[in-house]
Amino acid sequence: MLRHYTTEYHRLSSPCLLPPLQMSYTIPALHKGKGVITLDTLQAVGLFIASRRSRGLSPHTIRWYQGILVRFEKRFPVLPDSPENIELFLSECQAGDERRHGYYRTLKCFYRFLHRRENLDNPVEKVEAPKRSRKLPHWLTHNDLYKLLSYPHPPEIRAALIFLIDTGARIGELHNLNANNIRETPWGCLAILNGKTGVRIVPMCHETRKALQSTLPFAYSQHRLRVKIAQAFKKAGVKGSAISLRHTFGTLWEGDELVLQQIMGHANLSTTKLYRHLRTHIIASQHHQYSPLQRVLYSTLEMSMV
Repeated sequence: MLRHYTTEYHRLSSPCLLPPLQMSYTIPALHKGKGVITLDTLQAVGLFIASRRSRGLSPHTIRWYQGILVRFEKRFPVLPDSPENIELFLSECQAGDERRHGYYRTLKCFYRFLHRRENLDNPVEKVEAPKRSRKLPHWLTHNDLYKLLSYPHPPEIRAALIFLIDTGARIGELHNLNANNIRETPWGCLAILNGKTGVRIVPMCHETRKALQSTLPFAYSQHRLRVKIAQAFKKAGVKGSAISLRHTFGTLWEGDELVLQQIMGHANLSTTKLYRHLRTHIIASQHHQYSPLQRVLYSTLEMSMV
């Protein structure tokens, strides 16, 4: 039994997106126990990408999958079915722990799809996830934020910075924002964000609403807006980028974690809880209060005064 598919597939040597090639191909419906049937990796990747697009995944996510799977297809023109080949591909990634783990996650998703769709064996299930070192995201102090906002940025860039600092939004959610998404309610100003995890409502300050009034919608592409914000950091002499402001919001937040999860749009609370490790001022304060050494020193001082 043959099934015919037509899809766009991008030949990439990097995650950058090139003009798509319209490809038409025939792919066999595979079944266990009916002999060994080989499947071109190119065909399998095309089928997977078409499926991801049909699910409505973001262009950024699609480019991420393509950038990795094209390398995989060049390394293995015939779809490999052994864990050794998967491990070989992962070992050849020299871009660091995070990138290697990204390769693993992509292949895991890719082979799970093929297992469900074509009943293929999933060799990734027999491969252990690559080790990755824990890295703390970059965040800004209150002094950094003051320095960033004190610089005379153009009004639209200043408004973008204020919004990101006030809401912890993603750059894509900022780019999608328009005047109709800003609402005045009895509970204050609200913004309707539409981005990576769907639609959500977040509160914002009146100062933020005022700054956005004359700037929405932004006259830049998402990529250009990201570059403009990075340039604003550099001009102000502050290290960071748009994502740093999102990490800063999560780090400096001292309220309820469930509220923080809702504001930041995290699918899992475990992601929100990662910011616990970054709240240095809270950790330091409790350390000074509860450290065994502090108690011993305090007791020694009391005894010496008797």
